[in-house]
Amino acid sequence: MYLLIVNQCSANLVLAQKISERSNRFGTGAGSGLGRLLSIRFYRLGSKLVLWDINAKALDETVKMIVGEKDLHNHQNGDHQRIWTYAIDLSDRRKIYETAENVRKNVGSVDILVNNAGLVSGKLFMDIPDEKIEATFRVNTLAHFYTIKSFLPGMINRNHGHIVTIASVAGIYGVSYLTDYCASKFANVGMHRSLLMELSQHNLDGIRTTLVMPYFINTGMFAGARPGIFTILNQEEVADRIMQAILTNRQEIVIPEKLGFLISLINLTPNKSLWRIFDFIGGCELMALFRGRQKDL
Repeated sequence: MYLLIVNQCSANLVLAQKISERSNRFGTGAGSGLGRLLSIRFYRLGSKLVLWDINAKALDETVKMIVGEKDLHNHQNGDHQRIWTYAIDLSDRRKIYETAENVRKNVGSVDILVNNAGLVSGKLFMDIPDEKIEATFRVNTLAHFYTIKSFLPGMINRNHGHIVTIASVAGIYGVSYLTDYCASKFANVGMHRSLLMELSQHNLDGIRTTLVMPYFINTGMFAGARPGIFTILNQEEVADRIMQAILTNRQEIVIPEKLGFLISLINLTPNKSLWRIFDFIGGCELMALFRGRQKDL
């Protein structure tokens, strides 16, 4: 079994496979946040890990946390190696394809892919520089396409695998100060659901999909954000929920679940009333004091 965790600054992508099926695993975001926590959990279950991150130092820190200082020397010398690390910029399409090819040659096929990459600017629409908008879509959205295109053919050949998209509740309803982020996450949700339709259309029932839509998490990515009536989620608890969803083949999950129920009600609400509802729950000023994650490590 292999797990590839890929990271882009505050970005995460995880590719994994069911532990009991003795297969390979992949993902992004291993240098921090959910990617790091998921890496630790999969390793504890016996997985081999392939870690991607733009920050090589952050990857090293993740490896230390996973194997411990005592076993780090053996890992560095390749003894009983269960972890492979790659420093990669997820905004570079060519690098994604090249690194994916290296993974296939050196590690093997991938069975579970978890896309969790994400950048956020936290600015009003007219204040977002064009280059920031482009960077957000390259990492948050396009990287998901390229990683899936890299590993889906092998899944199709085997009719076996699992694609996990860690999107956001911001991908099913808009939020002030997050126009670029919401748009990229809406794209993730649309891509994921459309891909599920294609897999079903071609009777590829051995390839599972899981769409994860969490509220804001205390990974530092949304530091300064006001939680409103919903508290910022604990990253350890979210990682546990994601693992449970992957291992039990949940198709979609909103975290917390009560927020999913509220969003369903909002979708039935007349547009004239929506602003008042969002103002009441704190959605309009949620990002007003946003400062974001400080530079990692």
